[in-house]
Formats: sequence, C-alpha cells, structure tokens
Amino acid sequence: MSQTVPIHSHEDLPPIKFTAAGESDDIREAILEAVRPSPGFPTAVILMADAITKRADIVLMDFTSGTVSIRYFVDNIWHSMPPMDRATGDYMLATLKQLADLDYRQRRERQIGQFAAEYLKQKHDCKITSQGMATGERVAIEIGRRKPPLENLDQLGMRPGMRDQLIRALNEQGGMVVFSSLPGDGLSTTWRAAFQSADRFMRDFYVVEEQSRTEPEIINVTSMTYDESKGETPLSVMRTLMLKEPNVVAYTEVPNAAALNQLSELANEKEITTIARIHAKHAVEAVVRLMLLKPDVSALARALRAVVSQRVLRRLCQQCRRAYTPNPNLLARLGLPAERVPVLYTYNQPQREELVDEKGNPIEPEPCENCGGPGYYEQIGFYELLLVDDRFRQAMRDQPNVQKLSEAAQQSGHISLRDEGIVLVAKGITSLEELQRVLKK
Repeated sequence: MSQTVPIHSHEDLPPIKFTAAGESDDIREAILEAVRPSPGFPTAVILMADAITKRADIVLMDFTSGTVSIRYFVDNIWHSMPPMDRATGDYMLATLKQLADLDYRQRRERQIGQFAAEYLKQKHDCKITSQGMATGERVAIEIGRRKPPLENLDQLGMRPGMRDQLIRALNEQGGMVVFSSLPGDGLSTTWRAAFQSADRFMRDFYVVEEQSRTEPEIINVTSMTYDESKGETPLSVMRTLMLKEPNVVAYTEVPNAAALNQLSELANEKEITTIARIHAKHAVEAVVRLMLLKPDVSALARALRAVVSQRVLRRLCQQCRRAYTPNPNLLARLGLPAERVPVLYTYNQPQREELVDEKGNPIEPEPCENCGGPGYYEQIGFYELLLVDDRFRQAMRDQPNVQKLSEAAQQSGHISLRDEGIVLVAKGITSLEELQRVLKK
C-alpha cells in the first residue's frame, strides 16, 4: 500500500466511540489501542459518523483495482456517495475489520463480524460482512439503530378509523383476516402491532410458523413450530394445537391449498378466528394470490372478513420541503378539491441559479441539517383495509380476477391503497413523486 492516506488530527474527528469485538473488556480495549494509531482509523471514523448522521441502515463498499465506490441505504433507497481512492479505502477497511476482530489480510474468503459505534448520543450495533468478488471485494456494514420499537398501529401510520375496524375484525369470533404487503414493506412490523392491539388476554392466540423463520415473541401469543426440512407443513401441528382449544390461529405462511382450506374450516365450522399473511401489491391481489393456491373458493369466500395491505414510503423532510401550486388538472386526476388543497409539497431541489455564485462559478449547496440532503426523513406506512361483503364474496366465486374483484370492492366503497397514499400527499407528509415510485413497485 502506498502512503497516500490523508492525515487527520484526532482532535478534529467526529467524537465517535467504537466498541471492538472481543470476549472481555481487556481484549476489546487492546484492539482499540491497536487501531487508534493506524492510518485508516481517521477515515473509518469519518465514514461511520457520516453514515450515522445520514441515517444509513447499510453502507455498501465495492473495492476495485483503483477505487472504492460507496453507497448508503437510507429509508429503503440506495444513495451513491463520493468514491474513495483504493489506498485510503484499504487502510480504512483494515481498521474496520480489526474492530470486528476479523483478519484484515484476508480479502477473498467471506468474513462476518461485529462492533459497536456510539455517536450523537446513540449506540449502534454494526455488522460487517466482506466477500471477495471477481472485481475485488464487497463489504457491507449494517448499522443497527437502537430506537424504541413501534408498538401500535397508530405509530405505524394507520388511520384511527381503519385501526378500529381492523381491531374489531381481529376480535370477532370466527372469520379470517389476511395481512399483505410486498417483501421489505414492513409486514412483520404491522403483524406484530396488530396482534398487540387485539384482545390477547381474554382469548388464546396461537401462531403457527416454520421453526427457522420465527417472528419475535409477542406476549400472550403462543408459537407452534413445524420443520420444513423434514417435510412438515402448518398442518403437522394442527392435531396438537386443536387439543389446546384455541380462539385464534395464525399462519405466518400459507404454503398450499390444504393449509388454506384448514384455516377456512376453522373460521367457518369451529368459529375460530384465523389470520394469514401473504406477499401481494394490494388487498385485491392478496385475495387473488390465495385463490391461485386452488383452495375451496366457496369456503374461502365465506371465511374472509378483512384484508389489510400496506406499503412504506418516505416522509418529506419538514424543514426543507418545497411548496408548489399544483395544476388544476393534476388535482382533478388525484381527486383532490382545488379549494381545499391550494399547495402540494415536493422534496428540496436546488434551482440552477442557486448552484452558482455571483461570478457564475459552480458552488456546492449546503445540505439540509435535518435530512442531510435527500429531502426525505424517515418513513411512514400507508394502508388499505378491504372489508369483505357479500358482493365481493360473490365476485370471488364468479369472476376471480383482479379487475372484477377490484370493481366489486369499489362498488362497496373500498378506498384503494393509491387513494390512501394521495391523502398523505395532500397533507404534505410525502410527495407525489414518492407515492408514484412506491406504487410502481
């Protein structure tokens, strides 16, 4: 390695505090003493402080022959950062690997380690994974944020009226409630919050899950597991489960028609409330995906009570968002009355004239102190709740496709996921661009 690493005084560095890996305090302190004088330590400090300041969940670095490309994963979006020269990156990576008690000389084999970083009065557990690639090495640092969990549906962004309808459906005797979202859109979090909002103290809740994919424990919800590697399915535990006389049975996964028929039978014949979840773009598609398993459609239609679907989008930064007067035709397409929505908001975009000084020279605009530049800060869920009525059940039996089921839902007054998102746009919580990005997924 050539000695081209910039020199930083430790007094000038962000006041980040690392906790190295190790089995004892003495070992952890010895590792810190070894890395502090290293040429890569200042760069490691600057990188981690910057990533934490910008609220990155993941830092991804690709090492090639001459450079290191860097990306941050913030609020479910990848952001490219300025690249780093290879020599500087090598020294920095050696420091980070040593903090995680890994072999910094090993650049080909997969390595996984952990360290902690305390900055801005918060401690973050950091997992570092490195893997040799054909072009060099890829390194991912996952930054765990120790923030209070979102424990209820209100905190997640569900409207109070929808929340009350969902809880009522969960607390009624019999019937089936289905949760859906796309992968990575917070389904487990909503699942947990909904369970914690339901009546788990006067009724016996059981969740059936594959033993290698269990959810975090919920108070007063008993887990029953099956082993997929042994050919077991949710039905494998049903005999034992039914001896416990459950009031509520939930499946985290519905693998086949037999499992879905079992849930329908419990809901219809034994008046046990059943709960399932499935990946889908919206509530109607969730129903169609269940029907594609080829269950007894008539029994499923009779059992279904409610389907909740969700997406996650980024909140506009309230400090740097920009207001604009929307075109009346745009408001009409969105179904928004012009007299009630005089302005909409978008993310902060510096105008061309703001990017030069009085002499016409390009200047770099100062990023927002709150969001760090992207124009968005944190995320919020938005939801639709399909309350299944006889019109929709008949459509399931007659014309089980997305278009016909959507028409039946709309005729019954269902508010779509798109329309729920437009409400957040009208309130200035998010931008139209962000809503469109999320709905295109």
